[in-house]
This record gives sequence, structure tokens and C-alpha cells, in this order.
Amino acid sequence: MRILYELSWLWETLVIALAAVCVVGAMLICKAIKKNLSKKTAAVIGAAAFAGAVLAVIVIARTPMPL
Repeated sequence: MRILYELSWLWETLVIALAAVCVVGAMLICKAIKKNLSKKTAAVIGAAAFAGAVLAVIVIARTPMPL
């Protein structure tokens, strides 16, 4: 169990990476439909993606891992 606490930085990095992927995905979708993505919209998408990624990582972390 101690190793999970030592790897907590990995979960934090995963959350940040997932949020960044969502924002980049939104930018690519807007580029594909030839619309501009405002900074305010990008910030809202980033915040929502960050919150969703935190919830996803919490759910994943609660799942027992076979050893």
C-alpha cells in the first residue's frame, strides 16, 4: 500500500495530462469546423476536464489492483 502513496505524483500528472488532452481536442474540433475558440471557452473546458479527470482518477484509484 505504501507504493501507492509514493506514486501519488503520477496520479496528479495523469489528471493534468487528461485535462490538457481535452483542451487540445476541443481546439482541434474548433479548427476542423473553422471556428475560433475563445480563451474564456478554453478555460471553461479546461476546468471541466480537470474536474472530470480528478473524478475519473479517484474512481480508478479505488479499484483494487491484483498483485
